[in-house]
Amino acid sequence: MSGPLNVIGRSPQQVDALEKVLGRATFAADISLPRMLHGAVARSPLAHATIRNIDLSAALRVKGVRAVVCGRDVPYRYNLPLRDQPFLAIDRVRYVGEPVAAVAAEDLDAAREAASLIRVEYEELPAVLDPAQAMLSGAPLLHPEFNKYWRDEKLFDPIPNSNVLSHFKLRKGDVEAGFAEADEIFEGTYTSQAFNHGAIEPHAVVAQVELAGQMTLWSCQQSPWFAADDLAIALGWPVHRIRVVTPFIGGGFGAKHGLKAEPPAVALALKTGGRPVKLVMSREEVFTALGVRGAVTVKLRTGVKRDGRLVARTAEVIWDTGAYADVGPLLCRNGSYSSTGPYRIPNQSIDGYCVYTNKVVTSAFRSYGTMEMSFAYESHMDEIARGLQMDPVQIRRQNLLQDGDETATGETPKAVGLVPTLTACASAMEWDKPKAPGRGRAIVSTAKSSVAPSGSSSFIQMNDDGTLNVMCSTTEMGQGSRTVMTQLAAEAAGARFEDVHLIASDTAVTPPDRSTSSSRSTFNMGNAIVRAAGDAREQILDKASELLEEPRENLDVRDSAVFVRKDSNRFCSFAQLAGVRPGSNFGPIVGRGSFVPADTTAFNVKTGEGRRITAFWLYSCQGVELEVDPDTGKITLHRVVSAHDTGRTLNPVACEGQIEGGAAIGCSTALFEDLVLDRDGKVLNPNFLDYRMATSCDIPPIESILIEVPHPEGPYGAKGIGEGPTTGIAAAIANAVEDAIGVRITDLPITPEKILRALGKLPPATP
Repeated sequence: MSGPLNVIGRSPQQVDALEKVLGRATFAADISLPRMLHGAVARSPLAHATIRNIDLSAALRVKGVRAVVCGRDVPYRYNLPLRDQPFLAIDRVRYVGEPVAAVAAEDLDAAREAASLIRVEYEELPAVLDPAQAMLSGAPLLHPEFNKYWRDEKLFDPIPNSNVLSHFKLRKGDVEAGFAEADEIFEGTYTSQAFNHGAIEPHAVVAQVELAGQMTLWSCQQSPWFAADDLAIALGWPVHRIRVVTPFIGGGFGAKHGLKAEPPAVALALKTGGRPVKLVMSREEVFTALGVRGAVTVKLRTGVKRDGRLVARTAEVIWDTGAYADVGPLLCRNGSYSSTGPYRIPNQSIDGYCVYTNKVVTSAFRSYGTMEMSFAYESHMDEIARGLQMDPVQIRRQNLLQDGDETATGETPKAVGLVPTLTACASAMEWDKPKAPGRGRAIVSTAKSSVAPSGSSSFIQMNDDGTLNVMCSTTEMGQGSRTVMTQLAAEAAGARFEDVHLIASDTAVTPPDRSTSSSRSTFNMGNAIVRAAGDAREQILDKASELLEEPRENLDVRDSAVFVRKDSNRFCSFAQLAGVRPGSNFGPIVGRGSFVPADTTAFNVKTGEGRRITAFWLYSCQGVELEVDPDTGKITLHRVVSAHDTGRTLNPVACEGQIEGGAAIGCSTALFEDLVLDRDGKVLNPNFLDYRMATSCDIPPIESILIEVPHPEGPYGAKGIGEGPTTGIAAAIANAVEDAIGVRITDLPITPEKILRALGKLPPATP
């Protein structure tokens, strides 16, 4: 991967730009098939109840209805790694909005009418909406049959006969000795709210069971192979019988990872005699039934020396996973060990609790726990700096991990870009200069791991005109993956960018990939594509060597052609190499590549240790400057500086887009977004009118800084960048608010009301 680069480091036009701009991009809700039926779902109005009886008779009498199903018809459960969630509620409901029955009809109006006529007899049970209450002895058990569920016992450790489905433990050093050594001890509690992903496109899926026994889903699915595996296990089918095709996606952010809208659609498709069923969720259903970023409470206690060195930390983290596990156990694990932050702390004791409650399920969200943890640990870090009367940048600089240091889990990370990003951010923020009167500013540092072990694979095929088809299952959600994967293939194969075409996200065609999540695509799929392109390049050289009658070592591959090094007038194009010629030993050129990070290890569920828990880390530093109106509590953001270690910047414009979008999400969730439930567990703001999100008027100029600390295993040295920009912003805003007006907000979102209460200008909030 050494030498001059032709495609990497540039910002070509996005390969899917014209399809989107011209309105030709096809989304799941656009798909229409012959004899297609339309689906609708009947949902629970109660947070917790047993199902005594379901009367489907009125629904079946509606003209145009072709199938009505309930849980007893499809007694399947899904979720990896804890199979606790039914396709449709079987014996009880556990949150308001849980699917109870589904209808397929000739048109959508008939389906909705029939769904409204389904009568369910419930026996209401006590609901528990507070995870701290759910953890108490004697709290109503949401899953009394928990021990009957299949689960991967290597990944998490439940507390028996409780609502705690996973207790993550990390133990490092001697925490009591560490606190005894400390000169000062700081404590704090920080809470992050539940919020919606806010993707413009609602969830949609078309499901069809064909005569040959093949099931095909056209779905706005971030991770088609992940979904196919989960469905196959649930149904007891081999995975090759499940085909998942992902068209264009109008935003995901984690909400479309794993099975969400698919199970009710599959339940119907199994009963419609081969007729496809389309299910498009309403905006209200997206808010109330298909997953949120769940609420988290973090208690930190940190021992420090007077010179600012961190010596000990305890953390208690309570994760509200909602009614079912989804990614909860993994979120609890990854988020809880992140409570260390990007710092050297020799002595630690961390406990994370993933808790069932009668709420909509918590699903993955961009940064996978680190957004919540960084709000806690970086707010805490500023409080420590203030207590020690130290500069916030200096205390971070002296404690940040560097190459050769050991993380909380016992890993020694490679190519650590924390100090360079901090230095660049502080310089851009002009940290050493006095700030403007009335303003506050702050700088925070974060580190985010990527899921491991985690495999990806790719094929690259040469067409008869010498162009290349790249087949991979990375899903384009607006992040620019199609363009970057095309760049990587072109660079590694020696092709022109315009001669490479991406075929993505169809499990019948594109080889397996774990998921499009965890900022893993550039690193993992990128490496798989580079290897596949390298394999194709070797075949190209062999074939060109025969055609040009030159040894391979005398040949160069560039610009979709093979040249003789000492005579550039002698060459053959890829088009000339593409054909299969009689008498030649060479067949079609097809490159194959796969990648699994080497030496990644599982966690020890008792200690949280792992020699290498991730393939790479995302290192970021973010600065905020703002002012607060003390009379209204209104925060005005004036500036955001966002510095990120890309390893190698493959596409500068795409990276800047990721930073700007992620930082905007961070600002929005820090200041506005909050999913509000009433005392009965019903969402009160399930639409974009009542659910406040930031607009362009609320977001300040965002300055992107790209730092390159190449990773020895990354494709051309690249790491990932997708999740880093969302982390840290909330803590930076909270710290800057205190810098501006001297009050500390520890509960997100940071609203004008909370600021006025902190200033004593409003009475305390009623519980």
